[in-house]
Amino acid sequence: MAEHLTRLEMDEWLSGLDTTGHAERHVAACPACGMIAERMRQARASSLEQPRAKAVLARLEEKRAHSAKPRWSWAVPLVAALAAGLALIVYVPRGAEDGVRLKGTVALRLLSEQGAPVMDARPGEHVTLAVGTGPYRNVLVLAVDEAGTVDALWPPEGRTSGTVDPGAEVKLSPPLEVTPGSVALHAFFADAPLDVAQARDALTSRVAESRAKGQGALDVATPGDVGKAQARTLLRVVP
Repeated sequence: MAEHLTRLEMDEWLSGLDTTGHAERHVAACPACGMIAERMRQARASSLEQPRAKAVLARLEEKRAHSAKPRWSWAVPLVAALAAGLALIVYVPRGAEDGVRLKGTVALRLLSEQGAPVMDARPGEHVTLAVGTGPYRNVLVLAVDEAGTVDALWPPEGRTSGTVDPGAEVKLSPPLEVTPGSVALHAFFADAPLDVAQARDALTSRVAESRAKGQGALDVATPGDVGKAQARTLLRVVP
């Protein structure tokens, strides 16, 4: 098997920007990259539903529509590509002439004891949370089970988020033991400590609203008003 695809190559393929067919052939033949691709698809769908992402797309489309130059023609595919990487893209205005700029990207995933990405696991197995922190140092991870119960997952104790060193993939300790029942994991990132109770209440409210509409608890989008950026992933627990 050839070397795994890079995150950029995966982003380009998922956004329809790879015209060579190389990435598609590789994903079809590589189970590890296939799992990552599915996780990134789910992340992009969740990210693009967030209010901030919709606002960015609307702003970029407005710029493109009013500009006589073709330089904005790449804006929408670029945003979609960045959103694919299990990250919510956060843009910050810099003034009327400057438009928007990339503030930072974040990511959340689970790793096996061997360091491989995990989307499916069995009870009793051990997995490790890994985050891409972007520019943020404060991280909070909450878990939602199939019944809609929201629990703090990391840090394992305390009333506020935990502090981590910035990095593209930071492993959070301790490892977690998988218990029966699939769970959706929601990560929140900020410059300052986040209050666990407030974040739990916000996610619990979102779960209640979604279930009232007949949606499953595991399909709930991460609240976009908690922290500066968010990420989400799903752990399917099989018998």
